[in-house]
Amino acid sequence: MAKNQRLNSHLSDKQISLLKDKLLATKEDILNKISDQTQYALDPNEQKEQVDAANNNREKEQEARLLSRQGFLVKKITKALHDIEKGEYGLCKDCDVDIPFERLKARPVAEMCITCKEDSEKEEGGKLYKRRSRSFGKTVQEMGKF
Repeated sequence: MAKNQRLNSHLSDKQISLLKDKLLATKEDILNKISDQTQYALDPNEQKEQVDAANNNREKEQEARLLSRQGFLVKKITKALHDIEKGEYGLCKDCDVDIPFERLKARPVAEMCITCKEDSEKEEGGKLYKRRSRSFGKTVQEMGKF
């Protein structure tokens, strides 16, 4: 495909440039935060009491979850940047409809149009009732939450 024949022609070059800059800045910010968090992790030798150790373990678990989420977002950003280079950024992965600039500006890693995303979330919501809790071994319905 020629460079000027983008599939995402609904977006101007200026809009794509703005979104690309936003993605790159977000990615750099996340990678810097991840680097800072791993660099300043507490040394286990600094833990003097069991309470301190328990608090530190809880904090480390929360940091690990956050790092995992941030890592996932970096992957989504990398994919979006790759799609920009291919000229496919801003197209719904389910139905190929144009994702409006306003949506991409609010959520630059969006891969679906609003309609497909809403349908996807409704499907996920229906599956929530069937999902078993890892802690309790019961479904949401069995626990009586809904």
